[in-house]
Amino acid sequence: VDDALTETLEMNNVNSLFGLHRRLRGAAMGHLAVFEMTSSIPSRKMTQGLERLGLDGPMSLYYDEHVEADAVHEQLAARGICGTLAEDEPDQVPEILFGAFSCLDTEARFATALLASWGR
Repeated sequence: VDDALTETLEMNNVNSLFGLHRRLRGAAMGHLAVFEMTSSIPSRKMTQGLERLGLDGPMSLYYDEHVEADAVHEQLAARGICGTLAEDEPDQVPEILFGAFSCLDTEARFATALLASWGR
């Protein structure tokens, strides 16, 4: 923990916060939806990178499987979960949007910090 980037801990703390408090269920679902909506492309890039390095075994298969699976999960999370929650409980819409923003914000800050730590 002492060596982890602050932003790494933030991402995990946000997930824990949303998951531990029922009142933040909309935020948890918004976070999940955005995570699923943005994970197919990175999974594809991981597969391509692993294959370039000659590591096209189990690790490559894992990420390759997630390219398709996450495309399905994207629709389930956005429409099935968040859409249904928003229809059933309109007061949760701001929470859903807050969770979506939180995912994008913490991921962006993590990426910026990681690249800075690499001297980029």
